[in-house]
Amino acid sequence: MGFISVLFLDVDGTLTTDRRSYDLDLEAVEALRRAVKSGVIVSLVSSNALPIVVGLSRYIGLNGPVIGESGGLIYSDMWGIVELADKVAFEPYRAVLRVFSECVEDSWQNRFRIYEFVVRIKSVCRSREWEVFESIKGFVESEFPGFTASYSGYGVHIHSTSVDKGRAVKYVLERLGVSSECAGGIGDSLVDVSFLSVLNYSAAVSNADEVLKKAVRYVLSKPSGKGVVEFIEKFLSGFL
Repeated sequence: MGFISVLFLDVDGTLTTDRRSYDLDLEAVEALRRAVKSGVIVSLVSSNALPIVVGLSRYIGLNGPVIGESGGLIYSDMWGIVELADKVAFEPYRAVLRVFSECVEDSWQNRFRIYEFVVRIKSVCRSREWEVFESIKGFVESEFPGFTASYSGYGVHIHSTSVDKGRAVKYVLERLGVSSECAGGIGDSLVDVSFLSVLNYSAAVSNADEVLKKAVRYVLSKPSGKGVVEFIEKFLSGFL
């Protein structure tokens, strides 16, 4: 039987009803609240702007530190804001908007971001989204040393090469004094590999990227939010 004292969760595609929706799965929300009541520290790990993730965590009723901007920023009531990113990606982001204007558009969230910036792939280019992403990534890395791009399925995130979710999760665990052996996590996309690979009880929802499924300990039988419910019910019942 596994024991999980800290649980880390991606948001978009994991806590939502599917990988193209922003609708929260309400059964997953209730499952997270049960986990908190059982004594588990629950933290959100997202590429969203930090204020969005902090607000979401509070309204759901979670109790753990919050990670935003793909690991560049952390917030908790006790620690305040912790800045892990070393460089601001504003210049490469503006260049991507200009060079790839036929296929990408700006995100309103960028007004509330500090280090990482995001562009959305337009519907006209959705049929070749991964090709567009790879082109953006190659452009950023060749023209702006020290920066890179990652794709969450919701947007292309442009950030310092020092930033990833795994580094932020390691920081949180160390500061909480919790071993990765007693920590779990759930995600859905390629960008979640870095943080799930840190955790002993790592899981991918059934509709996750294939690369992620190969990197985790458990592949759940249900998609997105329903997979979160499945995982929480299993570990609360002692079946992991």
